[in-house]
Amino acid sequence: MKRTLLSLVAILALTLGSFAQLWVEQYSGLADSRGITDIYAVDANVVWGAAYDGVTPTAACNDFCKTTNGGTLWTGGSVTGATGLSIANIVATDGFNAWACCYNPGSGSNHGGVFYTSDGGTTWTKQATALFTNAASFPDCIHFFDDNNGWVMGDPINGDFEMYTTTDGGTTWTLVPGGQIPAPVSGEFGVVGYYSAIGNTLWFGTNKGRVYKSTDQGHNWTVSAVLNWSAIYIMPFFRSATVGFVMDKSAGATIGNLAKTTDGGTTWTAVTPTGNHFSNDMAYVPGTESTWVTTGADVDTPAAGITYSFNDCAAFGDMTETIGSQYLSTAWYNDSTAWTGAFVNTGAGGMWKFNSVLAPVSADFTTNDTLIGPGSTATFTNLSTGGISTYTWTFQGGTPQSSTLKNPPAITYSIPGTYNVTLVCTGEFGTNTKLKSGYIHVFGVGMNEPEAVSVNVYPNPATDVLNIESSSRIKEVQVINLVGQTVKVQSTDAKKVSLNVSDLRSGVYNLRLAVENGFVNQKIVVK
Repeated sequence: MKRTLLSLVAILALTLGSFAQLWVEQYSGLADSRGITDIYAVDANVVWGAAYDGVTPTAACNDFCKTTNGGTLWTGGSVTGATGLSIANIVATDGFNAWACCYNPGSGSNHGGVFYTSDGGTTWTKQATALFTNAASFPDCIHFFDDNNGWVMGDPINGDFEMYTTTDGGTTWTLVPGGQIPAPVSGEFGVVGYYSAIGNTLWFGTNKGRVYKSTDQGHNWTVSAVLNWSAIYIMPFFRSATVGFVMDKSAGATIGNLAKTTDGGTTWTAVTPTGNHFSNDMAYVPGTESTWVTTGADVDTPAAGITYSFNDCAAFGDMTETIGSQYLSTAWYNDSTAWTGAFVNTGAGGMWKFNSVLAPVSADFTTNDTLIGPGSTATFTNLSTGGISTYTWTFQGGTPQSSTLKNPPAITYSIPGTYNVTLVCTGEFGTNTKLKSGYIHVFGVGMNEPEAVSVNVYPNPATDVLNIESSSRIKEVQVINLVGQTVKVQSTDAKKVSLNVSDLRSGVYNLRLAVENGFVNQKIVVK
């Protein structure tokens, strides 16, 4: 029985629009109508991809593509020696060494196997030709943990899943004994590319709604059933050794059912997210707490585009520019570096690179000038995070009263009082507001503020030593540069302090004095 990537069977190559804001189109280097079914990101620069024939999805296709400069240039090629075979998935450890698990989508005696390149894909060698030679052999997926240790899996033969491990980069492979693998149920098999790996732990899904798991690089296995999904093709996706999801990848499942585990796959709970989630592919975004991405390629349902979740698939949002266009596999290196496969059309495209930051918009800011005298200025430092496109500042009582710059100019406060500062940040992934009430205090006579403190600073500008005299005892002296960094701190308990500034760069600084009844700020110049 032949198996292929079920969600891609009915896909035809379409022309994609140019989404310059979030995604930048790149040419994969492959022929027209080739679609990227698998992407493996080694790091932010080295990425490998495997392709299929988007016009005739069941036809053999052993094309691959690779970049070593983050996608500025992709090169395409074919796995030499794999005539009549297709690539289930491809893994790599750098820009030179890669392994492709190849299977036969049609008929013939060549059942496929493991192909290895050490020269970046120029030439490939079939490893251990004795692998997958049984009449029922059908390779499904491969994974390498490092340059030496790897695992490859195929459908059951003689009552056990056909699996091999290697400790020498694939020069030799050892069959995993059937006694170390739970027996398959009647008619059970794996599906090409349907696996996940975290550290030394592996999971792969089957057509019977079950997940197999190994915690020792593929040597010993357990199995669990996913709810009542007894006859469903499922693909596992994990973000840690304990937390992961499986998705219903049965034929026609354009919006796949989801189930979640928090115990590594022993038990599962159904998840019904709000918003759109698509079933062509799903990926965790490394380095984040709980960010996921799904892709869709069905333009008839419609279930095409890219969606994201910041809360472990409880809710999804659309990447609006992508909705309605076909996207295939996706791989994320971190929240700002990712690729998504598509189709080559008239010698262009086939790959899209992310061009933003996939993170919730969070507005925040700070200033050291929270307590100043009339006519003084406050300099604000923007601490906001996320994929932000616009900033809107409001400075109550300040001049100017507003700004749309990421880092606003110095704000002058002329009238004594207590004032709010507000920052609104907006991006593709939401809007967030930060209001700091009563944040700026401008003191004046009769307000019982440190305006009653008399401070004399000299010489100003200073070259070596800055003398500070105060009518109130000084507890601490801070020197802060114009970007808000504290570059010098001196504790004291005196009304007169000598501060060595000879080690500071020339420029303007904010001198912040902690006195007995508050704070005093004053600008100084170091020559």
